Amino acid sequence: MSEHAFDVVVIGAGLGGLTAAATLAKEGRKVCVLERNHAVGGAASTFKIGALTVEPSLHQTADPRDPAQPTHAILRRLGLLETIEWAPVSPFYTVRGGPIGEAFDLPVGFSAVREALAARFPESAAASDALVSDMERLSDGIADLVMARDEHSLKRLARGAIELRGALGQWRLSLHDAFERAFGENEGPRCALAGNLAYYADDPRTLRWLFFAAAQGGYLRSGGVYVKGGSRVLSLKLAKVVMRAGGAVRLGRDATAIVSDEFGRAAWVRHVDAKSRGDEEALRAQVVLANCAPSVVADMLDEPAKGAFAAAYRGRPLSTSLFTAHFGLKVAPSKFGLTHYGQIVLPAWMRALDETPLSAKALAADPGERLPIYGIANYSAIDSGLAEGGPALVTAVGLDRLDNWAGLTREQEKARRERWLDCFQAALDRDYPGFASAVAERQFLNARSMRGFLNTPEGAVYGFAPSPPHSLWVGPWRGPRTPIPNLFLASAFGGGGGFTGAMMTGAEAAEMAASQLRARVAAVT
Repeated sequence: MSEHAFDVVVIGAGLGGLTAAATLAKEGRKVCVLERNHAVGGAASTFKIGALTVEPSLHQTADPRDPAQPTHAILRRLGLLETIEWAPVSPFYTVRGGPIGEAFDLPVGFSAVREALAARFPESAAASDALVSDMERLSDGIADLVMARDEHSLKRLARGAIELRGALGQWRLSLHDAFERAFGENEGPRCALAGNLAYYADDPRTLRWLFFAAAQGGYLRSGGVYVKGGSRVLSLKLAKVVMRAGGAVRLGRDATAIVSDEFGRAAWVRHVDAKSRGDEEALRAQVVLANCAPSVVADMLDEPAKGAFAAAYRGRPLSTSLFTAHFGLKVAPSKFGLTHYGQIVLPAWMRALDETPLSAKALAADPGERLPIYGIANYSAIDSGLAEGGPALVTAVGLDRLDNWAGLTREQEKARRERWLDCFQAALDRDYPGFASAVAERQFLNARSMRGFLNTPEGAVYGFAPSPPHSLWVGPWRGPRTPIPNLFLASAFGGGGGFTGAMMTGAEAAEMAASQLRARVAAVT
């Protein structure tokens, strides 16, 4: 078994791990990234199915060119902010059906949102104005804190703290609670403001209001963008930062053990060839960053570290999983009226936003009369850079659960996937006649696909669920720090999901690792 030594070993080349690795490598640390797959990026990647280029899930992020966005400073420091082409998305999304009825465009900009809601739902204009103003104040406060750190400005820090004072009284609220206070039983504005709920969680009663307000507010403030060429472009650029700084990114290497030293500190990472399970190596590490789920990390540890680590995360609910139905079209979608990038379709049976959990169970059976809630991502409506002469990509995406597919053989699962592809293809053809005849390629991914691809429990795509906490003090294991010395999480499970959450967690983990390395040097000298 060969051995090598590094300052930092990163297990996993997802967005959080790559952000941490790039940050540390650029600071001069000796870094090695291990990835069990043969491509970097995790969920932030693209892959080919025949001639079709597919995103594993819907990828849109709040525009990092806005200095108020946390990803702005991260990408600027890494020299990537201006090297990536960001394709603007407008409106933020369109939602139709269910309690909304005719299509409603949720625009970008808080003033524009207030005006649009007041025009569509005049009976709730005052309530909408107040709720959106709360989101704006929260967004302003977060923006000031982000820029205060970047600019080392005490004035901004104080202003941000003042703007966030009002949020303290809302820390226990769920999204359901906040909407109940504002709108009562009026479902229209609820679905207008949270039509994309399924991209965050599967139940407004268990989604933390402040999380939703901050995440949604980031889009409403800065607008959404898509990485031209696919999210894999961002992941590859982060990996190149690591390698250009002298670090290593090793693909097809599966980490099997995190070994502690005599003081209980993470000190070694063992890994093997992911396919043959041979060619074992051990890497000496002063710090280990885990870009994976805590359950995966626990399986790499020996007792007593394993028990202590697992106990810190036990009982925490997981985020949602997703299905994605991908269609490659030989005709431009605009030819049959599909012109917007992001749409949310609420089914006819849906009468309230609180019925969203029913949608998550839909794929437990063959398609019937009740379609689930689903979003449509029409990548040809923006400058996505995905087609490259191949089929135009249109994706239907919605909630899924691993237990929806329990007990099925591989053949039975494949057959049900095909029936759901037929179902969504028919639904899109009803709304956009000509769609079905234009389909050249198609593929269906479910919660099992997400679990296998991402190696996450239950196929969770965003880490832990953003549920309201039971106390204002949310506990020491809600960030990258873990109970094991020298071991930090650099994944969505150490912070939040999506582009922004994963990159923020990776940057925070890198900061903790750098502090740990400095402390060890100081102790020696």
